[in-house]
Amino acid sequence: MPHDGPPQDGPPQDGPLPDVLGPDLAVLFVGFNPGLRSGALGHHYSGRGNQFWRLLADSGLTPRRLRCEEDGLLPGFGLGSTNLVARATASAAELSRAELRAGLPRLARIVAAVRPAILAHTGKGVYLAASGRPDAPWGVQDTALFPGITDLVLPSPSGLARLPYAEKLHWFRALAAERDRLRPG
Repeated sequence: MPHDGPPQDGPPQDGPLPDVLGPDLAVLFVGFNPGLRSGALGHHYSGRGNQFWRLLADSGLTPRRLRCEEDGLLPGFGLGSTNLVARATASAAELSRAELRAGLPRLARIVAAVRPAILAHTGKGVYLAASGRPDAPWGVQDTALFPGITDLVLPSPSGLARLPYAEKLHWFRALAAERDRLRPG
């Protein structure tokens, strides 16, 4: 399934995993970087234990559980996906703080091109790396990385993340509620 690319005047694609973007996104998910499996398959959140697609469906962000190969359908639901760093690694621990911060200008170009209502950071570490803050709570943040865009921190959907599924689902439902509040109907 082909990915929706960025708008013609948007940022160029780089790395093994194309961004999934479209116009008028309600939510743009931002991860650290693709895992090796995602990079090899060319689809977001492809890790065998990753709960992203289940969380989207169970929270009501998508009407059904998509397969990672269907990530190109996300813009049809007002959703998109990108990463701070384009290169695939076995673990985000392989990325330096400087490399993560260097991804912020690229993220800024993407946000300027597609103007999502919400940046949903898939892991507290993702938001901390992007914001430079020492700590942050789950949920909506009190300061925005980009003017007019709401930042929301989600637990990592990785199966390796220590939080129980029910707690992850709570925060994905909070994202769905925030989307509905900002973009009713």
